[in-house]
Amino acid sequence: MKLKRATITLVSASIVVMAGLVVLPNAAFATSPKSLWVNSAATVGGHKNSCTTPGFNTVQAAIAAAPASATIHICPGSGPYVEQLTITQPVSLVSAGTGVTIALPSVDASLTTLDSNTACDAADVTAGYSPDEDEISICTTGQVNISGITVQALWPANTCYDSLYGILVAGGADLTMTDSTVNGAGGSPFNGCQGGVGIQVGMAWTNPVEVGHATLKTVTVDQYQKNGITVDGAGSTAKITDTTVSTSPTDQLAQNGIQVSNGAGAKITASNISGDECNYTAPVCGSDSQTEAQSTGVLFYGAAPGTSVTHSSISGSDIGVYSLDMAATAPATPNATVSNDTLNGDRFEAVVLDQGTTVVSDNTISGGNVGIQVLQYAGQAYGVKGIAKDDTISGMTVDAVQVSSDDALTGDLPGSISISKSKVSGNPGSLAGSISDNSPSYARYIETIKNDT
Repeated sequence: MKLKRATITLVSASIVVMAGLVVLPNAAFATSPKSLWVNSAATVGGHKNSCTTPGFNTVQAAIAAAPASATIHICPGSGPYVEQLTITQPVSLVSAGTGVTIALPSVDASLTTLDSNTACDAADVTAGYSPDEDEISICTTGQVNISGITVQALWPANTCYDSLYGILVAGGADLTMTDSTVNGAGGSPFNGCQGGVGIQVGMAWTNPVEVGHATLKTVTVDQYQKNGITVDGAGSTAKITDTTVSTSPTDQLAQNGIQVSNGAGAKITASNISGDECNYTAPVCGSDSQTEAQSTGVLFYGAAPGTSVTHSSISGSDIGVYSLDMAATAPATPNATVSNDTLNGDRFEAVVLDQGTTVVSDNTISGGNVGIQVLQYAGQAYGVKGIAKDDTISGMTVDAVQVSSDDALTGDLPGSISISKSKVSGNPGSLAGSISDNSPSYARYIETIKNDT
């Protein structure tokens, strides 16, 4: 999140007049409303315009005093700033040195000693959802910038709560975050509960829906308990570029690197997503995507049309990319695009296509059980229309492309998978070198193979 300074030149501590030009002393910046300084290790006072003479010892105090669109410079200080931040107007938080960390204050497992208190945190939630708790709560209709800062949101290991976030972006806020890290979100160590998202953009389960927008560039999100980044709810959007999202495989629960869901849209570009593996003993987690839980690097779950992941590396997860459309009827245009990505070593499936139309093109897919898996099961509103072209799929241990049906006696819907101009090699168990299919005869998938090599 960023700033602009006055162009006055400082010459000395006294006012100098030259040919009608007034050169102001350093002290003139003391009351500048647009530039505030924070240092927990320095005495407040003096000019209030540097790390040695700051205006504030805590970040939240500076936020409370800042006018709209001010820049708050946060100095390294004496250690992490142990604070819970609420931002309700446009502001920029910028590191004034290396090692600036905002960390969650001490909290008990019941959360009674800590409470997010913006209007977004108090939003009416639908049945089954908990009000959120955030390390940084952004609830404003304006632009918020964060740059060069590490955020830690580690709750006690026995905290079981489904709405724990490192950063919440809601209330129509537009967050630009650069060169920053979210290191840890949720229970620490992991505890198996479904809470702990590094960056949450929007919330679909509030009434009305909380909308958020985010531009994330050169951001690292790691060691989250549930999701690294979630973009959720109709109207919420994100642009995610040059970002790394990773966590440690766990035997506690199924995690997701980046989730785009419930009508939200996102463009994910030139990013690295890895490490989302659920090692909980089968049949809870395992290799069967129809009956067992799996973790996903990128999860498109009812994402807005136009959502995409491109020129990215997705590796070391149970599933690389999962795409599911949730419209009432089959859309006329693709709901998601997976293109020019490298999917390497996603152990069960590189790409899973659920109902809807997804384009999978120009990807390099290698390692793992299945390259592209098409799901067919009773309960889908419409079948999959998978379009794969110009892909390279190699080294799968089961299938290059697989139609995986629940083989129901009734209720399955037919769909289609088209493969064109792709290079498929070194994959066992494939029909015409590309597809294995167990869909039932009454709902057989239509398969088209063109110019495969």
